[in-house]
Amino acid sequence: MKWIKTAIDPAQVREMARRYEIDLLTSTILCRRGITAPGQVRFFLQDELRGLHNPFQMPAMAEAVERINAAVDSGEKILIFGDRDVDGVTATVLLFEALREMDAQVDWMLPEGEDSYGLSPAVIERAVAAGIGLLVTVDCGVSNAAEIELAGSFGIDTVVIDHHNPPPDLPPAAAVVNPKLPGYPFRDLCGCAVASKVEWALRFARSVFYGAPLCLLNARPANETIVVEAVRLCNLAQTGRITESFVPGLVPFEKTRLAAFLGAEEALVLDAPAQARLLEQAFGPGVGIGLSDIAPLISQFLPGLAGRSLLRIQQSSRSAAFSETPPTEMDTLVQTFVSLVLAREEERLAPAFARLDLVTLGTLADLMPLVDENRTLVRRGLGILRASERDGLRQLFRRKDLLGKRITTSDIAWQVSPLLNSAGRMGEPGTATRALIAPSPAEAEPLVEQLFQLDGRRRSMGENAWNIVREKAQESLERSGGRCVMVHDERIQRGITGIIASRLQVVFKVPSIVVSVGADSAVGSIRSNRPHVISDFFGRHREEFQSFGGHDFAGGFSMGRDRLDGFVSSFFEHSEEFPLPEAVDGESLTIDAEIPLALLKPDLQKTVDLLEPFGEGNPPLAFLTRGMRVANCELIGKKDLAHLKLLLEAGPTRWPAVYWNAAARFPGDFTIGDTVDVVYRLGRNTYGGGENLQLTIVDMESARGGASSRK
Repeated sequence: MKWIKTAIDPAQVREMARRYEIDLLTSTILCRRGITAPGQVRFFLQDELRGLHNPFQMPAMAEAVERINAAVDSGEKILIFGDRDVDGVTATVLLFEALREMDAQVDWMLPEGEDSYGLSPAVIERAVAAGIGLLVTVDCGVSNAAEIELAGSFGIDTVVIDHHNPPPDLPPAAAVVNPKLPGYPFRDLCGCAVASKVEWALRFARSVFYGAPLCLLNARPANETIVVEAVRLCNLAQTGRITESFVPGLVPFEKTRLAAFLGAEEALVLDAPAQARLLEQAFGPGVGIGLSDIAPLISQFLPGLAGRSLLRIQQSSRSAAFSETPPTEMDTLVQTFVSLVLAREEERLAPAFARLDLVTLGTLADLMPLVDENRTLVRRGLGILRASERDGLRQLFRRKDLLGKRITTSDIAWQVSPLLNSAGRMGEPGTATRALIAPSPAEAEPLVEQLFQLDGRRRSMGENAWNIVREKAQESLERSGGRCVMVHDERIQRGITGIIASRLQVVFKVPSIVVSVGADSAVGSIRSNRPHVISDFFGRHREEFQSFGGHDFAGGFSMGRDRLDGFVSSFFEHSEEFPLPEAVDGESLTIDAEIPLALLKPDLQKTVDLLEPFGEGNPPLAFLTRGMRVANCELIGKKDLAHLKLLLEAGPTRWPAVYWNAAARFPGDFTIGDTVDVVYRLGRNTYGGGENLQLTIVDMESARGGASSRK
């Protein structure tokens, strides 16, 4: 395996360390990973909830909020319809709990058994029969134009809350809330995170600030002029900005662009007497600008900033380091006002943040990248999960030996998500939903037991399906000229097509499609490790599908069985349109930092903790230390002795280590007493109820093995 340690600029490392007040090791890792833009760095070094993007930056958020709140206030029946996977289940639970707390007449529904993904005419029929007035889709709906139109013909409005790639023409819904539509600064939220944004907005809409047109103003002297800046806000999002410089007494106020911008509204300022003097200096006495001072509110809700000028607030704020350009006094005023409002409304908004455990489950299960605001959402959500008050999750954690432990993203990805996902894959997503909202341990216990049984069936079914598809996949790879894999079979259960497609994609490293063939329909999943492949695939075959949708790297579709043969023929006829896989010159391993023996100490875990959470888009840190000594090594394993447990010496310090699936390397490649170079990940071992630091070895070479030729 080739070890790669990317060269970086030492001057940039030092500058990052100075600017963000971090140590050189952290700065080195960020630089080596290409995380150098201030906006990127902020989400690695800070996790303040106030730093999350404003939900009202999402198109149609205000329309969605008004329609949902109108239904809540009037007692109109609301139906939440979600998807069967973890993201869809958690989004359904989140919005159901939120609306129930608001005393809404609300119920939920998920596709069960052989139901298709997304809305269907059958769902609309059930909604009509139940007297539903408002249908809210979560983690689905953006591709259901016909079904939403059908609902409308029965007098049912639909609000779509989704995160899948939107089609060119949006469905005729009352509102379509989707971070992938233009306007929102981060597109890679999971469906549950989008539902969480909607809950935040619903709660904010009950405050006096909702919908109120606000204008902030700041005047400051500059040489022989007075510079006046003003910003318009609606729902804390900027809707307009103006900056003008005035020579005192030269232009009447009413003739300026500023006058038209302000209109007849009062302007919010900090230190109204000082601002009034500057405006009078610019325009003369009696200038008709009404001023309202936010200083008293700052003293009440942000007491740490009381009595400070904008310049002093700016100088004391760390947030300036995370700005692409140096912030102006106006930027500081806007930021201070937004913080003021959020502090004032903290109690109102708190319930939305209390459900970030669900957002974390959805984010990790849907493999959303752990960058930007996903980092804050997941970091905060992990804290809630570790002290979970959900009876269903506590039962699940207890059976997985996670209760009371420092739950990590790996624990969720490997132990929790598959279990919750098994319910949907086996056609019973309601089991997972009810387990998450169970009001007591007595109600949760049988539901969690059922989840474990479903997971066992799913595992067995998955292995059987894998045995079915392996040979067919190889044949299809050859038929496509090595560009893609496509397998269809009546013996593949529809709930596991995604798992099998993902596994094929990993094995063959090409776009992979698995289709479950039923009596009347065929349902498939596609997985790819390259962007645009899936959207291009849907574009080529959209006329053959009844429904389709997905993300950049994962998607799903359905068609009538009578169209399957034509689809297969068309697929292979167009297989040359899939790009050839990139040539790979052997396996490689990227090193984040080289740690000398003398610096390999327990304090290194602080750096690891700072840069958590790890997962998609932010893999665990890989360190390299040269010259360690193998003090002990033994074979371990439950079924067979496939793994190694080692004790490595780094100077006077001894480190316990595990090396998975490496039994064949001992004692041939290295043995006790050897000096070795080790690539490893540092983490906590909680086996047996304790907690100790441990190295997980990724690769290791003995000095006697000619390792240097491989690096």
